[in-house]
Amino acid sequence: MLDPTVWRDAAIQIFFALGLGCGGVIAFSSYNKKDNNCHSDAVLVSFINFFTSILATLVVFAVLGFKANIVTTKCVELNTQKIVGYLGTEISYDVIPPHIDFSKVSREDYQQIIGVIRGVKENDFSQLGLDSCDITEELNQGVQGTGLAFIAFTEAMTHFPGSPFWSVMFFLMLMSLGLGSMFGNMEGIITPIVDTFKIRKEYITVGCCILSFFVGLMFVQRSGNYFVSMMDEYSASLPLLPIVFLENVAVAWIYGTDRFYEDLKEMLGFRPFRVYYYMWKYITPLLLLAMLVASLVQMGLAPPTYTAWIQELVSPAALLMEEDEEDDVSLLQVKTPSEALSPMTSISSSRKESSSRQTDPETNSHDSANYVVVDITEMTESVV
Repeated sequence: MLDPTVWRDAAIQIFFALGLGCGGVIAFSSYNKKDNNCHSDAVLVSFINFFTSILATLVVFAVLGFKANIVTTKCVELNTQKIVGYLGTEISYDVIPPHIDFSKVSREDYQQIIGVIRGVKENDFSQLGLDSCDITEELNQGVQGTGLAFIAFTEAMTHFPGSPFWSVMFFLMLMSLGLGSMFGNMEGIITPIVDTFKIRKEYITVGCCILSFFVGLMFVQRSGNYFVSMMDEYSASLPLLPIVFLENVAVAWIYGTDRFYEDLKEMLGFRPFRVYYYMWKYITPLLLLAMLVASLVQMGLAPPTYTAWIQELVSPAALLMEEDEEDDVSLLQVKTPSEALSPMTSISSSRKESSSRQTDPETNSHDSANYVVVDITEMTESVV
């Protein structure tokens, strides 16, 4: 709760959900009649968004819990087969509890077996290659962003009854969400231009869509995920805080809260609750400013990072440690200070250095993936 990133992400989620800071709400409201009850509209939309978020949270955690249960069950089955293979050689039959039936091992039985084996083979337990298969650890593996939508959810839906139907419905939902977001964002761009320069709306709409199409092509390249991550973190999310803060200051302090309050009274026919006055003028700008300052301080203390998949860098060492793995995938966590090269340049330089650089891969037996942390500043010094 003390991490400013959590509060910043929560605020940005609200901004995106309500369309704040993107211009869409202002653009749509410009088409309303003067006596439109914007107060009831704002309250209704806020409550709908709140209950929709609660519903989405329940669905997300239910799906992730279902996925964790499936993964843990498979983990127990695979590791039980390993234990059966070790019996009589690496593991004595006497250490296995007598009530254990290896034809049907539950998670509780497996945890008991692992506890016994870990106690007996305290020094050599890691060499057995047995996973804990703990559902709590599986649930604690945070998945977010594109990984949540396109990896975790899609993997979970493959285990649903009638999975093709749910897959189609899920991706139709994603497409609908994308289109709905784009309608608001495009309207926030098009409406000010049309109102200011008196250009036909059809022309500017087609022009903006074509421009957005060509800009979006960089996201469908093989390196597109890097650009998606950087745009999401630094170009789409972070600027919303200062934008909303400046909008609040412009209305509450430059235009004046009293004048704005009187305008609402004239439009609505009644005076809004007095609590809005203090929220607009004092509480909201202070909270936004605190989150903005905390985010900037945190960004200054911790350099930005991104995750790159470079199989060539770790595969030789991984093959030595995982001889039975047919398809090894390695993960490179690259730290990129502000003066570092671009992601693609960093990747190419690390590949050049892969033959001479000494790596220290750490094996994650559960995912059969190896993780290597490389400082990008070391790479850039060797790039000619």
